Amino acid sequence: MRFVTPATLACVLMGLSTPLPSPARVGETQGDFEHRLLQPSIGRFALRDKNPDPIKEAAVARQQPFNQVRSYFPPDARERKYWKSAVPNVLSNENGWDVHVFFQNDRSILEAYQRVGDTLSSFEVQNILRANQGGSEWRKLDADSLEAHSSAIGCDYQLADGTLRAKVTGNWLMVYSTKLDNYVKEQIRLGEETQASQQQERLRQQQLQAPASTAGF
Repeated sequence: MRFVTPATLACVLMGLSTPLPSPARVGETQGDFEHRLLQPSIGRFALRDKNPDPIKEAAVARQQPFNQVRSYFPPDARERKYWKSAVPNVLSNENGWDVHVFFQNDRSILEAYQRVGDTLSSFEVQNILRANQGGSEWRKLDADSLEAHSSAIGCDYQLADGTLRAKVTGNWLMVYSTKLDNYVKEQIRLGEETQASQQQERLRQQQLQAPASTAGF
């Protein structure tokens, strides 16, 4: 009969008492995300309006915190919409979350959670951030910090390892990859350069056309 030494027992107990980091959610596959969310008492795909009102849809889109930068997302990014209940073990259709997820190469790059039926609380924000932190930790960013100013999407939090950022806007919480933020920032820069070049060309053409246009005055 083998006896467990005190040193071995201490190691085992230490291993059991040390919390394992939860896997990050942003960055997981669409299959893993849907396997966790699409349970009978947890969530479902968002219901589609059979006769959508374009004006209403445009108004709703303007309220989405990612709306202004959506056009700068990678061209192969795909948006999926889900509903998650906030009522334990009951798939409530009134109290829960509208969840917008953008996938690229079968991996989520941005997840936006909108609280519906109640006000988004700081405790819910912290729980969602904790689910996305993996083995790192979130840092609250000062509004005047370099990270906050350099973000194209906008951020209030950033993981210590720099991989994810997050922003709270009203009843919305966005969690997204820093790579996506950097991509959007570069696309905006390229777009501004293109606009500046086009403006210079318009001015050049106007200058060339001005003598003939004003001749005879």
